[in-house]
Amino acid sequence: MTNNWKYIALMAAAFPATAAFAQTGDAGRKAVDLERYEEAKSIYKSQLGNKNAADNAYFALGDIYLRTEKLDSAAYYFNQGIANNKKSYINHVGLGKIAMQQGDQAKAEQHFNNALSGRGKKDAYVLAMIGEAYVNAPNATEAQLNKGVEYLKQSLERDNKNALANVILGDAYLSLKKGGEAMSSYDRAIQLDDRYATAYLKRGQLYTSSRNYNEAEQAFLKAIEIDPNFAPAYRDLGELYYFAGQYDKALSTFQKYVDMAEDTPDTKAKYASFLFLTKNYDQALKTAEAVLQKQPDNMVMNRLRAYSYLELGQPDKALQAIETYMQKADKNKLIAEDYEYYGRILSKNNQPQKAVENLEKALQMNNANVELYAELANAYARNNQYDKAIEVYERKRENVEPSNADYYYMGNIYMMAGEENAASGNQAKANEFFAQADSTYAKVVETNPDYAYGHLWRARANASQDPETEKGLAKPYYEEFIKKAGTDKEKYKKDLIEANSYLGYYYYLKGERDNAVKYWTEVKTLDPSNPQAEAALKEIAKTPRKKK
Repeated sequence: MTNNWKYIALMAAAFPATAAFAQTGDAGRKAVDLERYEEAKSIYKSQLGNKNAADNAYFALGDIYLRTEKLDSAAYYFNQGIANNKKSYINHVGLGKIAMQQGDQAKAEQHFNNALSGRGKKDAYVLAMIGEAYVNAPNATEAQLNKGVEYLKQSLERDNKNALANVILGDAYLSLKKGGEAMSSYDRAIQLDDRYATAYLKRGQLYTSSRNYNEAEQAFLKAIEIDPNFAPAYRDLGELYYFAGQYDKALSTFQKYVDMAEDTPDTKAKYASFLFLTKNYDQALKTAEAVLQKQPDNMVMNRLRAYSYLELGQPDKALQAIETYMQKADKNKLIAEDYEYYGRILSKNNQPQKAVENLEKALQMNNANVELYAELANAYARNNQYDKAIEVYERKRENVEPSNADYYYMGNIYMMAGEENAASGNQAKANEFFAQADSTYAKVVETNPDYAYGHLWRARANASQDPETEKGLAKPYYEEFIKKAGTDKEKYKKDLIEANSYLGYYYYLKGERDNAVKYWTEVKTLDPSNPQAEAALKEIAKTPRKKK
């Protein structure tokens, strides 16, 4: 849907996969579609004494708890459904769903076989729910998805008027990356029930994934037109605006979702995640803290709290929060971004070695995160491991061609290495690093000769090789920088002062009084109170002119 990692890290974790709970049209199902789970529970619990409705009520209650990751409660209601009616085929499906969520397909299939005994094998709803169990399995494989498709097709053979089964079939095709067939299934659901808001929601999600934002927007708006209280449509429309870069519109639309959805910690958690994505870090943190007061073990919010503290420039609090999160979290559920943020937080807290370890873990999990290479290289450089830092950029080259920014950072690393050696008295070694910095910066100039800063960086690299300015190695590069930057003196003021000061001093050493005065006067023009320029011009004025 988007390449933005933060969406994957936060939003996807906050929104479990949509599940089906009962046949379309009943009040409990409508409440679930609106994400009003407490209301739905109340409706289904009121049906438990109704002999004709109890089977589906137990199943629906179990499925609500399954959706909200409360597996013990889900199992309780599925088992109660079977205890109430030994031929409750649908509740055997529920137990199979739990097993699928736990990654035990063999156990799940035992439950499904129980569900398909007797009349269950002819029950369209039982078949549809087994299909859904395979479709919504964690990290569903192609084989599982195809098995789900088989059951859903069997369900539709039994009841070809079932809009819900068509929606789940569309989800299966979408997971199989068969967008055309997915859309056909959603369209078929709409043909069967043109007031079925969820089918329009699914169309919108599919259009969003294919970046057809105009059609996606229309689909979500149609769902809202059918049911102005349909919370998920506001949620996904808000996400759509986020993908399109319309952040203010995204946030206001997502606020409508929060207003429509049930007031629960889970809803607040989703809102906190969205606030973070839209860079409202302060409000994201406040909302996350509110959730954590009621759900201290909410892992998404523990993660978000740590991330937000870093974005708010509070690295000490970020460190405490991320270490609490890392201790609480299931190590198998940590994502690459957790290690990335932990590494960045450690860097800010002057723990470069531990920062490197965690940033390396992040890259091992996702080596396509091109932005992370610079962070890791800088961490190595801060730990005085300059060779390792450069090696990181070589690794990045395997994924993407170096950019001018990469050459800039590589040059900076060489400069840091040179400065360290110079400070320790090893000027020869220092000059090797400064020369490497110069050749790296030169690549920036090669691709963009009019880029003023490229010439400035080369000047600095050469000046470092000639600390006494005896050879004037930096002279041509400072001169070129002045040519490129001279048309915008306000923008480049600080760096023009540096360049003119160097040239003024260079010509003073050479005894070329007029040139020295020219450049020091330019420094004074740029900065009238510049003490170096004042001192230099006074000193030059004392020096008699050379006789021609």
